[in-house]
Amino acid sequence: MRHRLLALPVAGLVALAGCSPASHGQSRTRAPDAVTGAAWQWETTVTPVERIGSAAPERYTLELQPGGVALVRADCNRGRGSYEIGEGRIKLSVIGMSRMACPPGSLDTRYLEDLQRATTFFVEDGRLHLELRMDSGTMRFARGK
Repeated sequence: MRHRLLALPVAGLVALAGCSPASHGQSRTRAPDAVTGAAWQWETTVTPVERIGSAAPERYTLELQPGGVALVRADCNRGRGSYEIGEGRIKLSVIGMSRMACPPGSLDTRYLEDLQRATTFFVEDGRLHLELRMDSGTMRFARGK
């Protein structure tokens, strides 16, 4: 009888362990090394009032290189900036960009403004999420090809 009583709590713990988010394919990290050294392509920005995104994510990229250098592509313009990163927090500053006139409908200005409003980040299921200050939105990126 004593063995049966011990088996029930152990079985319950095993069942609960199987219900963790990681077991359902959801892996979330706020580690800086999950973000740096990769090229990211912007897919969408979701705010409380709108959802915007590019039909050509490869034209809106972000690469955080070692040493605090950020390489940015905003549609027809390219540039660089700096970044500071820590566990779950990020600050981006775009220092210099080319100034070509992008075609009508470009989201280059909006993309750059939103990048500079990012305050926190996480990577979940292979996608980078930059959260904008004061809960004003989230930018989502896929890892570049």
